[in-house]
Amino acid sequence: MGYFYLFAVAFMFSFGGTCVKLISPHFGPAYISFFRFAVGVCFLLLLKMIRRQHFRQDFLSTARQVLGWLLFGAAAKWVAYLTENYALSHGPSYGNIVTQPAQTIFLTLSSVYLFREKLPPRKLFCILLCMGGVLCISWNGRPVEAFFQENILLTGLFILSGICAGCHVLAQKMIADRMDIIDSNLTIFAFSAILAALPLIPDVAEGSMAGVRPDFGCVAGILAFGFITGIGFYLNARAIPLVPFYMVPVIQSTMAVFALLWGILFFHEQISWFIVSGTGMFLIGLIGLQVKRSGT
Repeated sequence: MGYFYLFAVAFMFSFGGTCVKLISPHFGPAYISFFRFAVGVCFLLLLKMIRRQHFRQDFLSTARQVLGWLLFGAAAKWVAYLTENYALSHGPSYGNIVTQPAQTIFLTLSSVYLFREKLPPRKLFCILLCMGGVLCISWNGRPVEAFFQENILLTGLFILSGICAGCHVLAQKMIADRMDIIDSNLTIFAFSAILAALPLIPDVAEGSMAGVRPDFGCVAGILAFGFITGIGFYLNARAIPLVPFYMVPVIQSTMAVFALLWGILFFHEQISWFIVSGTGMFLIGLIGLQVKRSGT
């Protein structure tokens, strides 16, 4: 089930770019980050109501015990979204091709050095194959050299975004067996929403929101982004205890394949040999990881 949850998360997150396109004509990156967290919290509260699940009696005491990891995960995720949104707004749309590999490398090293998980050469090769496939799909033959020449600062922001996203996953891992999944995500995203809201207060106080008239697509994008964030990370947290830690970002990388399918189905994009080769590399690497794991 852990792998099923991760593939479901990848499927949901593959619509993230579509949501940004719907929201960005009306709101900037900082607002988009805040909406993701705030609406995500609302969907998690709705999930608790549907499941008729109350906060556990030891919620406050447990939250105090893991407060450091909760704040660490909240700050890391806020910075991850803020840096990625800013870089995408000021640079090429394909600039975040380095974000997922940066997260994968960070979590792979964390799984080996922090949790002493074994990573034999065959698995390492398969991970590199998956990462190479995702990069090939995202690149799709476009001039990567122009990306690095335009603004090296933006490249650094994308890498920082990947590392911070990995820190959030690490925080989820550290509190997974001590706190209820919904409650931990609710707390982290509530803290993230507060952090995201603080820089917006002066802007809102000056009346910047007075003339904003979001259309139906923008509102739908905000709601969808909140659902993806809240429910997606709930499923992600459920999956983390069920699979090897280094497999989390590998499976999440399949969102690139899903995004490719949406481009073909909805926008009639052409399939290049970069996409075919990248998809093949990713699937071979993923199968190699699974076969190796079943034999251990």
